[in-house]
Amino acid sequence: MPSSPTAAVIRLRPGAFAAWARSLGLETEGAQADHIGVDRTTLSRVRRGEIIPGERFIAAVLAAGGKFESLFEVVS
Repeated sequence: MPSSPTAAVIRLRPGAFAAWARSLGLETEGAQADHIGVDRTTLSRVRRGEIIPGERFIAAVLAAGGKFESLFEVVS
């Protein structure tokens, strides 16, 4: 019987996100959340790995100019 594939998960790369935000002059988590258009609590929980970023969060980061390949990783 073939094994079923493991679901992949997308995670934020916190260090890369912090560097990207600093490069934009966004020093506080509140400023970062405002810039990408998400709730500060959501950003905080995603950064700490408590929740995985949903499609809205990922889309918000990309719309704000972030690059998927450098700010996110896909793990299985």
